[in-house]
Amino acid sequence: MSEKLLLIEDNTDVRENLKEILESADFMVETAQNGQEGFDLIKRVKPDLILCDIMMPVLDGYGVLKKLRADKEIADTPFVFLTAKTSKGDLSRGMEMGADDYIMKPFTIAELLKRVKMRLEKRSEVLERTKSILQSAPAVSGTPIGEELREPLKTVTGIGELIMTEHYSMEKGEVVEFVSLIHKAGLELQDLIGESLKFYEVEELRNNAPKLKQLKAEKSNSKQILEKVAEEESSRFGRGKDLVTSFVEGEAAIPSEYLDNVVRNLLNNAFKFSMHGSMVRLISGVDQGKLVVTVSDEGIGMTENEVQKIGPYCKFSDNENVKGLGLGLVNSRRTVQLFDGNFSLKSTKGVGTLIRMHIPLAS
Repeated sequence: MSEKLLLIEDNTDVRENLKEILESADFMVETAQNGQEGFDLIKRVKPDLILCDIMMPVLDGYGVLKKLRADKEIADTPFVFLTAKTSKGDLSRGMEMGADDYIMKPFTIAELLKRVKMRLEKRSEVLERTKSILQSAPAVSGTPIGEELREPLKTVTGIGELIMTEHYSMEKGEVVEFVSLIHKAGLELQDLIGESLKFYEVEELRNNAPKLKQLKAEKSNSKQILEKVAEEESSRFGRGKDLVTSFVEGEAAIPSEYLDNVVRNLLNNAFKFSMHGSMVRLISGVDQGKLVVTVSDEGIGMTENEVQKIGPYCKFSDNENVKGLGLGLVNSRRTVQLFDGNFSLKSTKGVGTLIRMHIPLAS
């Protein structure tokens, strides 16, 4: 059966010419003259591939792509931008949003058909691999980690392929920009995989008393760690002016890497779920033989019901652009409790969140 293509293009002559070319290559082609009409057709006809212009009335190509990737029913549909060379500077935005490829105007018939066939072949390969994995995967594989890994992986592979095929026509600054997107996606993968591994590491420690006893004997310089995390995370989010800090000296009875991970997770969430310009606080003190660390923000907050439901792979966000597995908060709480500490969370929807930890000081 011929593959179904959807062509979204506002220029009537271009749209009809491309439709004729694609149909002559035995593809079934549906067309739309603007982004909103195109998205409605995607929902209805479920195409195997979407070819979409960027600059269009009603809803532009970026808008179509955003709505597509947000709809789980059709999110995996391959998406290829059709764009003029003059708009190459905007391509990084499209690739970061999840576009699979782009074809530069003007293009030859051979180039168009080659890229379309290549994307359809890749789609078939992905479907076959997915089918194989699902047939052999255990029942517990229903966690959302695969869904979260998909987008940064697509960025890495898609932009990598883009550079390999188009580097000869790119300027140095454009290559650097695309490489920076690969680096950003790599950091996302690092965070996702790291938090998943940390979850199982903490779980293993819960059942390994000798190793846990050995780790509890280690000490960490809390002030040094908090200063380092504060500088790195505020720089990462561009929130240096928003962060208020105050630290006291104190050796905590927890290994440095664990304290670092706990505070980094909490500060990361505080920045993610609050607006630029709003205040985030990281404060430490000492009370009755324990190190007290407080992280607070003026962000979206959570309802009491959401707080009660906090658990592995459970996320609450009003921001559709926030990514992650929801493990940072869970890992932090479990780690603090594992090292005989207390962990409390207070949050109000639309007001913010305050987290306070009490960790034993080293004797």
